Amino acid sequence: MDQTQNESGWMHSIKVTLGSLDHREVKSFISSIPCVSSKLRKSNEEAYSPKFVSIGPLYRGTSSHLLAMEEHKWRYMLALLHRTQNPVSTLDECGTVILGLDDAVRASYGGNIKYETHELAKIMLLDGSFLLELLLRCAPPNMVPQIPKEDNHNNGSSSDPILGHKEVFLSILTDFTLLENQMPFFVLKTLARMLFPNVFTSEADHLVADLTLSLFSYPLIRCPSVAHFLHLMHLSSIVDEGQKVKQAQQELKRCATRLRAAGVTIRKVERHSKLVNWFGFDIRFSKGVLEIPPLHVVDTTEVYLRNFIAWEQSRIGINRQFTSYALFLRGLMCSVQDIELLVENGVLVKGTKISNRDLLTLFGTITKGVDQMDNSYSKLCEDLNAYSAVNPLRKFPILMLHCCNLCVECIRYSCKHSYKILIRDHIPNVWKLIGIVVAAALLALTIMQTYYSARG
Repeated sequence: MDQTQNESGWMHSIKVTLGSLDHREVKSFISSIPCVSSKLRKSNEEAYSPKFVSIGPLYRGTSSHLLAMEEHKWRYMLALLHRTQNPVSTLDECGTVILGLDDAVRASYGGNIKYETHELAKIMLLDGSFLLELLLRCAPPNMVPQIPKEDNHNNGSSSDPILGHKEVFLSILTDFTLLENQMPFFVLKTLARMLFPNVFTSEADHLVADLTLSLFSYPLIRCPSVAHFLHLMHLSSIVDEGQKVKQAQQELKRCATRLRAAGVTIRKVERHSKLVNWFGFDIRFSKGVLEIPPLHVVDTTEVYLRNFIAWEQSRIGINRQFTSYALFLRGLMCSVQDIELLVENGVLVKGTKISNRDLLTLFGTITKGVDQMDNSYSKLCEDLNAYSAVNPLRKFPILMLHCCNLCVECIRYSCKHSYKILIRDHIPNVWKLIGIVVAAALLALTIMQTYYSARG
């Protein structure tokens, strides 16, 4: 009997995925919420894991620090229901509809969800209601004026446990951008239609997406279908469409210092968005001047960029502009001297206490494990690699200084790495340190005794 149940269990995930291929909302986004590959995760495990709130089934109950937000989820859900005319009957209707989306939801997660049907529907209903209520509380006044306010549950931002604390709110927004911490967008839209049918109509199908982009301060766009929050933000960010996909490689062969030695002037260009976690892809090179929109590096920059890259690497047929952008930056920075030059020119704006060496490590590892990129900067890199407008005699001192700095950094890295191995493997405690010191002293005394004996 158990064997029969196991066989039907593994076959069920296959049937779920096949059955969702023709689903109107899901057919283009089967397995749209995958686990990040181990080769991408290796560089920074924490960049893909939520810190405050879990969304969806993948991280539910995995750590104690995520449980603190569960109570607030329930309170947000209650507040959302009290915006409707009949909360009890509305909840019953929403539960029935969400339960009917079980196969489509499982297909979005690749069909490998450990929760049974009713528990998964509960997660979708709770997390979807939480997200929708948060969107409504943060919505601009003129976007959804028809939806009534809920005064009985302390909607004021000062008493709100999330909106009343800026750092917590920003951390939660960051958790919403993690690839593994998403929920299917069609669940959110379904809930909105069920709760407020007069507002979220078929003519206003874009309204949930508008609320989401407004929450993150991203430009509003019109797109036919969306997989989840991260996908929507990706669509709102990319500049060039239809770029050719190819194998990932570092196309820029000259770092910032070498470009300066070749006569290239690196200059920042003002970007159109004032949003901190916004990446300016409009990089241009003309008449010896390389113009780059400034990149504000804050605590969340790495998380955003890594998860955008992970999304691009998990799909076929989408733009990989974030990946190409990160590879271009990696080529631009090969030493601390390059970081200093870019900071001095305003291309890199450090909004945190991060050091130049940490920045070098960040951009040196952020593309490790990527397989594909597009040709967004192929022509740009080709022109930069070939450009030369400086006399070799003027170029030589800059390159020599750069090579010396690289040698010093390599020696420093080797010494630091060797020291860590020594401490970790050979001197794990103070007694072993004393033993090594005594042994070294005895060895020195033995050598001295041998030397003086030979002379005598």
